[in-house]
Amino acid sequence: MKNILIVEDEPDIQELLRAYLRDAGYRTAVAGDGVEALSLFAQQTFDLILLDLNLPGTDGLEILRQFREHNTNTPVLILSARDQ
Repeated sequence: MKNILIVEDEPDIQELLRAYLRDAGYRTAVAGDGVEALSLFAQQTFDLILLDLNLPGTDGLEILRQFREHNTNTPVLILSARDQ
């Protein structure tokens, strides 16, 4: 079973993504900020990362840079919305 890391600070979006992915047969882990995402990434192997750019504290692009320092093979899909 494929393992997906969802990095999203909005609880409603977290649950929506988790529910759809679970129903499609994927395992998921959810991080609400960059610190939590990096901690999970260090502890587990993921087949895909869904990454929001607008995170509290460290932004998504910095998190992506740090992911890439440790692993260049895990695909990252950026899911982000901006008001403007």
